[in-house]
Amino acid sequence: MCHNRHTLKLFQSLLMPEVALSRWMSALLSFALPLLVQSAAATDLREVSGQVTVLERMALPDDMVLLLDVSDAKDSTVAIARDLTEGRQSPFTFAIDAPVDMELVLRVGLRGLDDALWLSEPVSIAAGAHPVELGPLRAARIPPMGFAALLSCGNQLIEIGFMPESLRIRLNEQLITMQPQVAASGELYADADNPATTIHLKQDSAVLRIDGAELSECRLIRPEADITEGVWNISAIEDRPTLFPSRTELVFYPDGRMSASVGCNRLIGGYRRHGGIVSFGRLASTRMACPEGLGDQEQHFNTVLPKVDQFILDPEAGRLTLFAAGTPVLRARR
Repeated sequence: MCHNRHTLKLFQSLLMPEVALSRWMSALLSFALPLLVQSAAATDLREVSGQVTVLERMALPDDMVLLLDVSDAKDSTVAIARDLTEGRQSPFTFAIDAPVDMELVLRVGLRGLDDALWLSEPVSIAAGAHPVELGPLRAARIPPMGFAALLSCGNQLIEIGFMPESLRIRLNEQLITMQPQVAASGELYADADNPATTIHLKQDSAVLRIDGAELSECRLIRPEADITEGVWNISAIEDRPTLFPSRTELVFYPDGRMSASVGCNRLIGGYRRHGGIVSFGRLASTRMACPEGLGDQEQHFNTVLPKVDQFILDPEAGRLTLFAAGTPVLRARR
Protein backbone atom coordinates (compact mmCIF):
# COMPACT_ATOMS: atom_id res chain seq x y z
CA MET A 1 0.00 0.00 0.00
CA CYS A 2 1.43 3.38 -1.01
CA HIS A 3 1.89 5.89 1.76
CA ASN A 4 1.80 8.84 -0.66
CA ARG A 5 -1.81 9.40 -1.74
CA HIS A 6 -1.07 12.86 -3.07
CA THR A 7 -2.38 13.16 -6.64
CA LEU A 8 -1.42 15.40 -9.51
CA LYS A 9 -4.52 17.50 -10.07
CA LEU A 10 -3.14 20.89 -9.06
CA PHE A 11 -0.75 21.55 -11.93
CA GLN A 12 -2.68 19.67 -14.61
CA SER A 13 -3.45 21.18 -17.98
CA LEU A 14 -5.49 19.59 -20.75
CA LEU A 15 -4.50 20.52 -24.30
CA MET A 16 -7.74 21.19 -26.11
CA PRO A 17 -8.28 20.44 -29.80
CA GLU A 18 -9.24 22.78 -32.66
CA VAL A 19 -10.66 26.20 -31.71
CA ALA A 20 -10.49 25.59 -27.98
CA LEU A 21 -6.74 25.09 -28.25
CA SER A 22 -6.00 28.49 -29.75
CA ARG A 23 -8.23 30.26 -27.22
CA TRP A 24 -6.61 28.40 -24.34
CA MET A 25 -3.13 29.12 -25.65
CA SER A 26 -3.94 32.82 -25.95
CA ALA A 27 -5.03 32.91 -22.32
CA LEU A 28 -2.02 30.90 -21.23
CA LEU A 29 0.47 33.03 -23.12
CA SER A 30 -0.91 36.17 -21.50
CA PHE A 31 0.25 34.75 -18.14
CA ALA A 32 -3.20 35.49 -16.69
CA LEU A 33 -3.31 32.03 -15.09
CA PRO A 34 -0.82 31.31 -12.29
CA LEU A 35 -1.47 27.55 -12.51
CA LEU A 36 -2.11 25.23 -15.43
CA VAL A 37 -5.75 24.42 -14.79
CA GLN A 38 -8.30 23.88 -17.55
CA SER A 39 -12.00 23.15 -17.22
CA ALA A 40 -12.94 19.58 -18.05
CA ALA A 41 -16.16 20.83 -19.67
CA ALA A 42 -14.36 21.46 -22.96
CA THR A 43 -14.04 17.76 -23.76
CA ASP A 44 -14.96 14.34 -22.42
CA LEU A 45 -12.33 13.00 -20.04
CA ARG A 46 -11.39 9.82 -18.24
CA GLU A 47 -9.03 9.38 -15.33
CA VAL A 48 -5.74 7.55 -15.74
CA SER A 49 -4.19 6.63 -12.39
CA GLY A 50 -1.46 4.47 -10.96
CA GLN A 51 1.71 4.41 -8.91
CA VAL A 52 5.34 4.89 -9.88
CA THR A 53 8.42 3.68 -7.99
CA VAL A 54 11.99 4.85 -8.49
CA LEU A 55 14.19 1.84 -9.26
CA GLU A 56 17.24 3.03 -7.36
CA ARG A 57 17.18 2.68 -3.60
CA MET A 58 18.02 6.22 -2.60
CA ALA A 59 16.68 9.21 -0.72
CA LEU A 60 15.30 11.63 -3.29
CA PRO A 61 16.09 15.35 -2.94
CA ASP A 62 13.33 17.60 -1.60
CA ASP A 63 13.16 19.70 -4.78
CA MET A 64 12.10 16.98 -7.23
CA VAL A 65 9.24 17.54 -9.69
CA LEU A 66 6.86 14.68 -10.50
CA LEU A 67 6.06 14.63 -14.23
CA LEU A 68 3.02 13.23 -16.03
CA ASP A 69 2.79 13.39 -19.80
CA VAL A 70 -0.01 11.92 -21.94
CA SER A 71 0.32 11.97 -25.73
CA ASP A 72 -1.83 10.72 -28.58
CA ALA A 73 -1.01 7.98 -31.09
CA LYS A 74 1.25 10.41 -32.99
CA ASP A 75 3.14 11.34 -29.80
CA SER A 76 1.71 14.85 -29.60
CA THR A 77 0.96 15.85 -26.00
CA VAL A 78 -2.73 16.04 -25.03
CA ALA A 79 -2.54 16.24 -21.21
CA ILE A 80 0.16 17.21 -18.74
CA ALA A 81 0.61 17.52 -14.99
CA ARG A 82 3.40 18.61 -12.66
CA ASP A 83 3.78 18.40 -8.87
CA LEU A 84 6.52 19.39 -6.43
CA THR A 85 7.41 16.35 -4.30
CA GLU A 86 8.41 18.53 -1.29
CA GLY A 87 10.39 15.75 0.35
CA ARG A 88 7.96 12.91 -0.31
CA GLN A 89 9.63 9.65 -1.26
CA SER A 90 8.95 6.82 -3.68
CA PRO A 91 6.45 5.33 -4.46
CA PHE A 92 4.24 8.13 -5.78
CA THR A 93 0.53 7.80 -6.54
CA PHE A 94 -0.74 9.81 -9.50
CA ALA A 95 -3.95 10.59 -11.38
CA ILE A 96 -4.50 12.64 -14.51
CA ASP A 97 -7.54 13.39 -16.68
CA ALA A 98 -7.07 12.50 -20.35
CA PRO A 99 -9.32 12.57 -23.44
CA VAL A 100 -11.63 9.62 -24.05
CA ASP A 101 -11.89 7.50 -27.21
CA MET A 102 -8.32 7.90 -28.42
CA GLU A 103 -5.20 5.79 -28.10
CA LEU A 104 -2.86 7.31 -25.52
CA VAL A 105 0.76 7.04 -24.45
CA LEU A 106 1.69 7.80 -20.83
CA ARG A 107 5.10 8.72 -19.48
CA VAL A 108 5.70 9.22 -15.75
CA GLY A 109 8.92 10.61 -14.35
CA LEU A 110 10.80 12.73 -11.84
CA ARG A 111 13.05 15.67 -12.56
CA GLY A 112 15.85 16.91 -10.33
CA LEU A 113 18.47 19.61 -10.60
CA ASP A 114 21.45 19.28 -12.94
CA ASP A 115 19.14 17.65 -15.52
CA ALA A 116 18.70 14.43 -13.52
CA LEU A 117 15.73 12.54 -14.98
CA TRP A 118 13.97 9.36 -13.87
CA LEU A 119 11.44 8.11 -16.41
CA SER A 120 9.11 5.16 -16.88
CA GLU A 121 8.99 3.40 -20.20
CA PRO A 122 6.11 4.63 -22.39
CA VAL A 123 2.81 2.95 -21.56
CA SER A 124 0.21 2.33 -24.27
CA ILE A 125 -3.42 2.93 -23.25
CA ALA A 126 -6.19 1.67 -25.53
CA ALA A 127 -8.98 3.98 -26.66
CA GLY A 128 -12.03 3.95 -24.41
CA ALA A 129 -14.24 5.96 -22.10
CA HIS A 130 -13.76 4.20 -18.75
CA PRO A 131 -11.20 5.16 -16.09
CA VAL A 132 -7.87 3.34 -16.35
CA GLU A 133 -6.06 2.02 -13.27
CA LEU A 134 -2.54 1.02 -14.31
CA GLY A 135 -0.37 -1.51 -12.61
CA PRO A 136 2.77 -0.38 -10.76
CA LEU A 137 5.23 1.53 -12.97
CA ARG A 138 8.97 1.82 -12.45
CA ALA A 139 11.10 4.84 -13.29
CA ALA A 140 14.82 4.51 -13.95
CA ARG A 141 17.38 7.28 -14.13
CA ILE A 142 18.31 7.68 -17.77
CA PRO A 143 21.15 9.47 -19.55
CA PRO A 144 20.40 12.03 -22.27
CA MET A 145 18.62 10.62 -25.32
CA GLY A 146 18.30 13.79 -27.38
CA PHE A 147 15.05 13.94 -29.32
CA ALA A 148 13.28 10.75 -28.21
CA ALA A 149 10.63 9.43 -30.58
CA LEU A 150 8.65 6.19 -30.33
CA LEU A 151 8.93 2.86 -32.10
CA SER A 152 5.74 0.83 -32.28
CA CYS A 153 6.82 -2.81 -32.61
CA GLY A 154 3.74 -5.01 -32.55
CA ASN A 155 2.13 -4.40 -29.16
CA GLN A 156 5.28 -2.86 -27.64
CA LEU A 157 6.34 0.79 -27.46
CA ILE A 158 10.08 1.53 -27.45
CA GLU A 159 11.70 4.94 -27.05
CA ILE A 160 14.38 5.77 -29.58
CA GLY A 161 16.63 8.77 -29.02
CA PHE A 162 18.49 10.57 -31.79
CA MET A 163 21.83 12.10 -30.79
CA PRO A 164 24.70 13.77 -32.72
CA GLU A 165 26.89 10.67 -33.08
CA SER A 166 24.77 7.80 -31.80
CA LEU A 167 21.30 6.45 -31.22
CA ARG A 168 19.80 5.11 -27.99
CA ILE A 169 16.82 2.88 -27.32
CA ARG A 170 15.06 2.03 -24.06
CA LEU A 171 13.71 -1.51 -23.94
CA ASN A 172 12.68 -3.62 -20.93
CA GLU A 173 14.42 -1.22 -18.51
CA GLN A 174 17.66 -1.46 -20.47
CA LEU A 175 19.31 1.36 -22.38
CA ILE A 176 21.28 0.43 -25.49
CA THR A 177 23.60 2.84 -27.28
CA MET A 178 24.21 2.16 -30.97
CA GLN A 179 26.73 3.58 -33.40
CA PRO A 180 26.15 4.35 -37.11
CA GLN A 181 27.21 1.71 -39.63
CA VAL A 182 27.63 1.66 -43.40
CA ALA A 183 24.34 0.75 -45.11
CA ALA A 184 23.30 0.38 -48.74
CA SER A 185 20.07 2.21 -47.95
CA GLY A 186 18.47 3.88 -44.97
CA GLU A 187 20.32 4.26 -41.66
CA LEU A 188 21.93 1.32 -39.87
CA TYR A 189 23.07 1.35 -36.22
CA ALA A 190 24.70 -1.39 -34.15
CA ASP A 191 25.62 -1.92 -30.50
CA ALA A 192 29.41 -1.70 -30.30
CA ASP A 193 29.44 -4.26 -27.46
CA ASN A 194 27.01 -6.62 -29.18
CA PRO A 195 26.99 -6.43 -33.01
CA ALA A 196 23.96 -8.77 -33.08
CA THR A 197 21.86 -5.90 -31.71
CA THR A 198 21.03 -3.54 -34.57
CA ILE A 199 18.40 -1.21 -35.90
CA HIS A 200 17.86 -0.40 -39.58
CA LEU A 201 15.76 2.70 -40.25
CA LYS A 202 14.08 3.39 -43.58
CA GLN A 203 11.89 6.49 -43.50
CA ASP A 204 9.08 5.63 -41.04
CA SER A 205 9.81 1.90 -40.73
CA ALA A 206 12.51 0.08 -38.77
CA VAL A 207 13.88 -3.41 -38.29
CA LEU A 208 15.11 -3.94 -34.72
CA ARG A 209 17.16 -6.98 -33.75
CA ILE A 210 18.08 -7.73 -30.14
CA ASP A 211 20.82 -10.37 -29.81
CA GLY A 212 20.02 -11.37 -33.38
CA ALA A 213 16.30 -11.91 -32.73
CA GLU A 214 14.11 -9.68 -34.87
CA LEU A 215 11.20 -7.93 -33.20
CA SER A 216 7.89 -7.45 -34.97
CA GLU A 217 8.07 -4.90 -37.76
CA CYS A 218 8.49 -1.49 -36.18
CA ARG A 219 6.97 1.84 -37.13
CA LEU A 220 8.61 5.14 -36.23
CA ILE A 221 6.23 7.59 -34.53
CA ARG A 222 7.04 11.28 -34.47
CA PRO A 223 4.67 14.23 -34.05
CA GLU A 224 3.56 15.98 -37.22
CA ALA A 225 4.85 19.28 -35.82
CA ASP A 226 7.71 19.55 -33.35
CA ILE A 227 10.09 22.00 -31.74
CA THR A 228 12.90 21.31 -34.24
CA GLU A 229 11.11 23.16 -37.04
CA GLY A 230 12.54 26.63 -37.54
CA VAL A 231 14.09 29.31 -35.36
CA TRP A 232 12.23 30.40 -32.22
CA ASN A 233 12.37 34.11 -31.40
CA ILE A 234 12.16 34.54 -27.62
CA SER A 235 9.65 37.23 -26.65
CA ALA A 236 9.67 36.91 -22.84
CA ILE A 237 11.69 35.28 -20.06
CA GLU A 238 9.40 34.74 -17.08
CA ASP A 239 7.45 38.02 -16.83
CA ARG A 240 10.07 40.17 -18.56
CA PRO A 241 9.76 40.96 -22.28
CA THR A 242 13.06 40.59 -24.09
CA LEU A 243 14.91 43.79 -24.91
CA PHE A 244 14.43 45.33 -28.34
CA PRO A 245 16.24 45.12 -30.72
CA SER A 246 18.38 42.39 -29.13
CA ARG A 247 18.76 39.12 -31.03
CA THR A 248 16.91 36.47 -29.02
CA GLU A 249 16.85 33.08 -30.73
CA LEU A 250 16.40 29.48 -29.65
CA VAL A 251 17.03 26.58 -32.04
CA PHE A 252 16.38 22.86 -31.44
CA TYR A 253 18.16 20.42 -33.74
CA PRO A 254 16.75 16.91 -34.49
CA ASP A 255 19.83 15.24 -32.95
CA GLY A 256 19.39 16.73 -29.46
CA ARG A 257 21.63 19.77 -29.87
CA MET A 258 20.40 23.30 -29.20
CA SER A 259 21.71 26.82 -29.58
CA ALA A 260 20.53 30.17 -28.31
CA SER A 261 21.36 33.85 -28.35
CA VAL A 262 19.72 36.16 -25.81
CA GLY A 263 22.34 38.84 -25.32
CA CYS A 264 25.68 39.17 -27.05
CA ASN A 265 27.01 35.60 -26.64
CA ARG A 266 26.24 32.39 -28.48
CA LEU A 267 25.06 29.56 -26.23
CA ILE A 268 25.24 25.91 -27.25
CA GLY A 269 24.29 22.71 -25.46
CA GLY A 270 21.94 19.76 -25.53
CA TYR A 271 18.33 19.03 -24.72
CA ARG A 272 16.22 15.95 -24.24
CA ARG A 273 12.63 15.58 -25.31
CA HIS A 274 10.25 12.77 -24.26
CA GLY A 275 6.70 13.57 -25.40
CA GLY A 276 5.95 16.95 -23.81
CA ILE A 277 8.84 16.59 -21.34
CA VAL A 278 11.87 18.68 -22.21
CA SER A 279 15.01 19.53 -20.24
CA PHE A 280 18.39 21.06 -20.90
CA GLY A 281 21.95 20.12 -20.00
CA ARG A 282 24.83 22.46 -19.27
CA LEU A 283 25.47 25.29 -21.72
CA ALA A 284 28.74 26.42 -23.25
CA SER A 285 29.08 30.07 -24.17
CA THR A 286 31.31 32.53 -25.94
CA ARG A 287 32.87 35.08 -23.58
CA MET A 288 32.03 38.49 -25.03
CA ALA A 289 31.30 41.37 -22.69
CA CYS A 290 27.66 42.48 -22.96
CA PRO A 291 26.30 46.04 -22.83
CA GLU A 292 24.21 47.02 -19.84
CA GLY A 293 20.87 45.23 -19.84
CA LEU A 294 21.83 42.50 -22.30
CA GLY A 295 24.13 40.87 -19.78
CA ASP A 296 21.31 40.73 -17.23
CA GLN A 297 18.96 39.25 -19.83
CA GLU A 298 21.49 36.59 -20.71
CA GLN A 299 22.04 35.70 -17.06
CA HIS A 300 18.27 35.54 -16.53
CA PHE A 301 17.97 33.05 -19.41
CA ASN A 302 20.85 30.96 -18.04
CA THR A 303 19.13 30.82 -14.64
CA VAL A 304 15.71 29.86 -15.99
CA LEU A 305 16.63 27.26 -18.63
CA PRO A 306 17.96 24.53 -16.27
CA LYS A 307 14.60 24.53 -14.44
CA VAL A 308 12.53 23.80 -17.57
CA ASP A 309 10.71 20.44 -17.62
CA GLN A 310 7.88 20.86 -20.13
CA PHE A 311 6.87 22.55 -23.37
CA ILE A 312 3.61 23.35 -25.11
CA LEU A 313 3.68 23.89 -28.86
CA ASP A 314 0.93 25.64 -30.80
CA PRO A 315 2.02 24.93 -34.40
CA GLU A 316 -0.84 26.86 -36.03
CA ALA A 317 -0.01 30.06 -34.17
CA GLY A 318 3.74 29.36 -34.29
CA ARG A 319 4.08 29.66 -30.52
CA LEU A 320 6.23 27.75 -28.05
CA THR A 321 6.01 28.01 -24.26
CA LEU A 322 8.48 26.41 -21.85
CA PHE A 323 7.46 25.65 -18.26
CA ALA A 324 9.15 24.88 -14.95
CA ALA A 325 7.08 22.93 -12.39
CA GLY A 326 3.86 24.11 -14.04
CA THR A 327 4.82 27.79 -14.35
CA PRO A 328 5.47 29.36 -17.78
CA VAL A 329 9.04 30.71 -17.85
CA LEU A 330 9.81 31.33 -21.52
CA ARG A 331 7.71 32.37 -24.53
CA ALA A 332 8.83 32.23 -28.15
CA ARG A 333 7.40 32.59 -31.65
CA ARG A 334 8.51 31.52 -35.09
